[in-house]
Amino acid sequence: MPRPRPVTPPPFRETGYDPAAPVYDLEYPECDGAELNFWITEGRRFGPRLLEFAVGTGRIAIPLSRQGFRVTGVDSSAAMLRRAAARHASLSRTTRARLHLRRGDMRTCRLPETVDLALVGFNSYLLLPDRESRMKTLQNAAIHVRPGGGVAVDVFSATSLDATPDHEEVEFLERDPSTGRRVTRERFYTYDEAAHRGCSTLIYRYYDGPLLVDERRLGYSLALLTRDDVVAEFVAAGLQIDAVHGDYTRQPWRDDSPNLIVIGRAVTR
Repeated sequence: MPRPRPVTPPPFRETGYDPAAPVYDLEYPECDGAELNFWITEGRRFGPRLLEFAVGTGRIAIPLSRQGFRVTGVDSSAAMLRRAAARHASLSRTTRARLHLRRGDMRTCRLPETVDLALVGFNSYLLLPDRESRMKTLQNAAIHVRPGGGVAVDVFSATSLDATPDHEEVEFLERDPSTGRRVTRERFYTYDEAAHRGCSTLIYRYYDGPLLVDERRLGYSLALLTRDDVVAEFVAAGLQIDAVHGDYTRQPWRDDSPNLIVIGRAVTR
């Protein structure tokens, strides 16, 4: 039986997250279960005022606001924020009043309010282009939290497998609720050795019956960081390490942990 021919990946190009906005919620459902419980516990530990950088469509911020937290969400993608705003409009009046969305860069934005906990969830910290950008983000988060408040990052920890190219076959997603069209997704993964980043190209195809009617591409790269890398960046940003967890149940971090969650405290200014 002949072997299938290898699929040549398309040239990688960073696109920003605007192209993903129409299908993001199909790919990544609203935060729940252990992940949501983790952030609820951290919010109760530090205080009710939260700031989420890279809020996206609100998959973390919206359920937290339903739980009674006052959440400010910041994102640089206008299209993602429009999706978040549409979801915000469907919430109860009380929940809407607790959630505020702002467009801005997590490295440089300045907000008038002080919060108890600033978080960058769901691997968004790794989207930043370099160490300097990540340091600016941590420092900016620390500026916005009260003395002794928390700064938290949730990422995955890189392993040697992340240097291996990969191709996922077409995956059938739910129908786009706004159009009723069937959506598929194909993903190509490559490794940029010079930048030490994993690069993903996602091709979304929209079908009206059997007819292909639209195609959109999302290209993003993630920094491949180890536990020591992230902890060192927290320390260099002037944050005191409060905890390092390996998953949402707060298990100690190990080499095979599914998550790397680092929590720091802002020092008294």
